[in-house]
Amino acid sequence: MNDMTIFEKIEKLQEEKNYVKIKRDVGNKYYALSHGYILGHSFDFVFLKENDDFLFNGFAIFPISSIIKIRHNNYDQFFDAIMEQEGQKKLIEMPYQIDLESWETIFNSIKNTKLNCVVENENNKRFFFKIGEIVKVKKRSLKILNFDPAGYLDDELTKIKYKEISAIGFDDNYTNTMSKYLRGKL
Repeated sequence: MNDMTIFEKIEKLQEEKNYVKIKRDVGNKYYALSHGYILGHSFDFVFLKENDDFLFNGFAIFPISSIIKIRHNNYDQFFDAIMEQEGQKKLIEMPYQIDLESWETIFNSIKNTKLNCVVENENNKRFFFKIGEIVKVKKRSLKILNFDPAGYLDDELTKIKYKEISAIGFDDNYTNTMSKYLRGKL
């Protein structure tokens, strides 16, 4: 698998439903790791069902152009075997129709699920983490109604340019649970 392109690896690992660890370049020599199962991809994006310590916890979408390395080695194969024995691999499915053509189509697809999402830039120099309802989707940006860790909604929408995003996530335990308890500021 070493002589395959990143795109060929994505296709093969998605088709075989193999557990992967993906190293991504998020800019300025900062890197992020994502791990789970590839559910879908387009020419530009990967749709990953995230897994941590044998538990599924939401979905991530990020640009293929940010991928430096995709790992599926002996350790990951052993992890896969355990997931199979634990009956977890049968849960690897595409529960949402997410159009992976562009950030605009991705955000419109997630907005249609009525789920809140996480939008982030993982680069330490330009770091941001926004979480909340997707309110408006445009060609080059979106507006999100962010909430803080105490469940308070911001007074104003936050505009995020697509070029500043390194990854997005949705349908994870934290976001879904916090979303049930959101409140306005007093």
